[in-house]
Amino acid sequence: NLCKALANEGMENPFPIQAATLPEAIGGRDVLGKGQTGSGKTLAFGLTVLTRLAFQKADSGSPLALILAPTRELAAQVEESLRGYAKYTNLRTTVIFGGMNMDPQTAALRRGVEVLVATPGRLLDHLGQRTVALPQAEILVLDEADRMLDMGFLPDIQRIINALPAKRQNLMFSAT
Repeated sequence: NLCKALANEGMENPFPIQAATLPEAIGGRDVLGKGQTGSGKTLAFGLTVLTRLAFQKADSGSPLALILAPTRELAAQVEESLRGYAKYTNLRTTVIFGGMNMDPQTAALRRGVEVLVATPGRLLDHLGQRTVALPQAEILVLDEADRMLDMGFLPDIQRIINALPAKRQNLMFSAT
């Protein structure tokens, strides 16, 4: 189904970052990918997440994959991109970030989402209020990992990692 969706978008051949990372990532290995902006990194980790979780269902408030992004703009962009492909697998996605009312975010989490895209600060808010739990998150993606570290998110990321299961797949992607 995902291949058909990609073909409908005119994507017949993978970008280099996708060709280099998808086989290992879909196979469950941890991956560190580096590629310039516009190189296809989002689909590299996104297709991994959607393929590995295809046809699974998450419990209320307990996503199966967590994608962290440093800014609300990037988080929204990532979730929008993945949502279009997720419909071919029946996976549900949502995005949470600061500066917005938490009630709609909480309602989406309660309905259940398999793929959660979040900024670290807002995710910690939800963890603190117990509107989300991460014991079933089998995939962690750090998008623009270096930028998050440059922005001082290391303590937040460490707190989030402590809420995740020890056995999980880790995907880190960055432009530098």
